[in-house]
Amino acid sequence: MRLEVETSELERIGKAFQAISKETSYEGLAKALLKAALDYSDAGRGAVLLSESGELLTRADASFPRERPKFLASQPPASEFRLPVDLSERVLTRREIVLRDDGWEGSALIDSARCRRGPIVQLCLPLIHRDQTVGVLYLESERKETFGPRYVSVVSMLASQAAVSFESVQLFEALRETNLWMVKGQQIGRMGSYRWNTRTLLSRASRECYRLFDIDFDVNPVPFEVFKSRVHPDDIPALEEALAEAVGTKSPFSHEYRVVHRDGTTLHVAAVGQFDVGPTGDVELEGIISDITDRKAAEQALTDARTELARAIRLASLGELAGSIIHEINQPLTGIIMSAEACLRWLERSPIEPAEARRSALRVIEQGRRAGDVVAGLRTLVRGAQLRFADVQINDAIEEILLLLKRDLERAGVTLNTALDKSIPTIEGDRVQLQQVVLNLVRNAIDAMASVTGKRRVLSLSTKVGGAGVAVVIADTGIGIAPASRDRLFDALYTTKRDGLGLGLSICRKIIAVHGGRLWVEENTPNGATFTFTLPLHQSGSISANH
Repeated sequence: MRLEVETSELERIGKAFQAISKETSYEGLAKALLKAALDYSDAGRGAVLLSESGELLTRADASFPRERPKFLASQPPASEFRLPVDLSERVLTRREIVLRDDGWEGSALIDSARCRRGPIVQLCLPLIHRDQTVGVLYLESERKETFGPRYVSVVSMLASQAAVSFESVQLFEALRETNLWMVKGQQIGRMGSYRWNTRTLLSRASRECYRLFDIDFDVNPVPFEVFKSRVHPDDIPALEEALAEAVGTKSPFSHEYRVVHRDGTTLHVAAVGQFDVGPTGDVELEGIISDITDRKAAEQALTDARTELARAIRLASLGELAGSIIHEINQPLTGIIMSAEACLRWLERSPIEPAEARRSALRVIEQGRRAGDVVAGLRTLVRGAQLRFADVQINDAIEEILLLLKRDLERAGVTLNTALDKSIPTIEGDRVQLQQVVLNLVRNAIDAMASVTGKRRVLSLSTKVGGAGVAVVIADTGIGIAPASRDRLFDALYTTKRDGLGLGLSICRKIIAVHGGRLWVEENTPNGATFTFTLPLHQSGSISANH
């Protein structure tokens, strides 16, 4: 009979040890220890105080000033647990097991102490882990015989088991916290980790992977067919080919494809991984899968914006071409009209002067051809084709333009001063294009002096050789250029004229740039503006008009 009692008691103690050792949380460990201690005796009251930090007593800590977390389990429930000062000193500091008689006023269970008055017996044991007091087991009874030597011995073993289990709880909590951080990090980064067995075609994956592929959590491991059922049908062939190549060569895997959820939601994902030998000896692909839907949307938006910009540029180029033709063809047309009018005047004279009329008619033909050259040149410039480079005597080309504009200068009351350097050698260039630049700059100078009154209107045009190039300088005594306009003067569609198209200077700069030169503007002193462009002395025979 005694043997049966002892066997039953050992079974109770063994179950208590098992209950304590299987706990994986601080709170659960505190409750399990208290239940085991109360079940083993008729003590009706008790408490376990456990510190998560490993130190029961709060200490000043500048790096973590908050109060360290504590877990309290009590029976009956108590809102506050406070050991008497002397008991705290002996148990927590000296680490003694204390058994003593006391009155209710000495109870550590504050709520219980308010209910009754009378003598009590207290048993208090420290929970020691790695030379630190990490908790305390406190029991109360109204009978002295409750806490006999045998009971104290058993409870001490239970307390020791709880202290040993404390380390397991610490490790489990750290693992739980690390896993929580990983899960949270994957949620924030919208990426999941996976391992795919290349032999069994089964996958193990994180929760975020399940979410990305809209797969139920109870599907574990995930068969390849379940995974493939979520891949967009159009992307399956390329994915299988990429996997086969990676498996065959054991090279790092990287591929992007679409995932379709059961509700029709489509995600873009990027999968990367590398091969490793798994626990079973099978080759496994381990890696991460990221949700790149937002990135794809941003890339598509950027592509759309670029496409729209390219379309706008093409439209602007067409508009610039049309405007340029209007702008530049006006000069030859003016020459045609002037020559035709002169021809009529010679024919209307009495007697008729056929020689002069013939010369005027020839100028009409010449200007008509010039208009054709302007159109062809502008078309060439915009299309980026090869310009017709040939030997050009820049002074002769300029003099032809000044002759054409002689009547315009006279009508505007402009005095022309020229200083053409006769030592300038022949350069390579497109004669018509360069004449268009001079023509446009001279006309702009005339327009800039149209509103000038009370002083002379002077246009100065000079050429000179300097360094490895030729400089052409066109200066006026006009109204000058406002500082706000100077930086934008060569922008397409920008103009300071009320009826201007804002194309002439932009095209001029393009022409000069194609010739390998530079065009800029400076302010005159005391008034007016000076436009200067340079041309290199030597050009290759074939220069593309890219701009």
